[in-house]
Amino acid sequence: MNKNVLFITRKWPPAVGGMETYCAELVAAMKSQVNLSVEALPGRESGAPPTALALIGFGLRSLVGLAGARPKYDVIHAADMAIWPLALAASMRTPGAKIVLSAHGTDVAFANRRGILPRLYRFYVRLGARLLRNSTVLANSRATATLLERHGFEHREIIPLAAKAAPASAQPPQPYLLFVGRLTKQKGCRWFIENVLPNLPEGLSLRVVGPVIDASEKIALAAPRVAYHGPARGEELAQLRRNALAVIAPNIDSDPTYFEGFGLAATEASAAGGVALAANVFGLKDAVIDGRTGYLLPASEPEAWVQKITAIADWTQEEREQFITRSVNETAEFFSWSRVARDTLAAYA
Repeated sequence: MNKNVLFITRKWPPAVGGMETYCAELVAAMKSQVNLSVEALPGRESGAPPTALALIGFGLRSLVGLAGARPKYDVIHAADMAIWPLALAASMRTPGAKIVLSAHGTDVAFANRRGILPRLYRFYVRLGARLLRNSTVLANSRATATLLERHGFEHREIIPLAAKAAPASAQPPQPYLLFVGRLTKQKGCRWFIENVLPNLPEGLSLRVVGPVIDASEKIALAAPRVAYHGPARGEELAQLRRNALAVIAPNIDSDPTYFEGFGLAATEASAAGGVALAANVFGLKDAVIDGRTGYLLPASEPEAWVQKITAIADWTQEEREQFITRSVNETAEFFSWSRVARDTLAAYA
């Protein structure tokens, strides 16, 4: 008999983001295998997340509705750490239900930052660990699982995320590298522009896709051989990844208050048929299978990046085709939503 599962999320389309993708894809992959009820707060039509007022309203309605709900669930799954009280409320009507929480990285790591709000959030997360001591938490990487342990969550399962792989098709690359992501200091775009790009072969440029968050990163976009593309999605972004010599995720680890839960941009690069190069830090370690779906390189070591990019630029077309074919196939096999659903269902059991 299929399990009765309640899936609760405040991250839902049409909002756009990694957590929204996780929730929508996981629900789609699981719905034929369990009796699934979804309690979700949709985002705004513009792709933005819900307003603060909508979030408060969703939380209050859910707390009241779930505490008095009639259905009996086998599993109650809250899709991020910040909404653990909703899982607790639902469990009050279903004694014995298995409680599952998803941890994405930032929803745990915010508690490690400085200031009064992170301190209050740290207390909030640790309170959840005490009240839900028997819950199972699904971490998207080993790095996220380590953070959870520090906050008192004892039962952890590591389930790396996924990306939809395209059919392998290795075209001769164009002479550019690609950075995709939010422009913050920790993502390493400026570091790369200043420390790696000037030492790469002449004629090789860097294209940058993503919103500017840090003003100091914006300054670096004016450097020679750098082109800021602005936002890109869907097939346009996939084409940029496929055509690039390599797609870089050069995160730096100099800020102890920063945390990259998984590094989905690197997985998406290999899924699109690009050559992914990622710093060997945080959750990026689980977003790339080193040497198979991309390469993990030492963070903040320019010479290692220069050597690897130069070597890739010297690949023959046959060598490139062989690597990308293998990379896309292994990404499709391991970094798939069917595998994420299968691992999640195993955690339910």
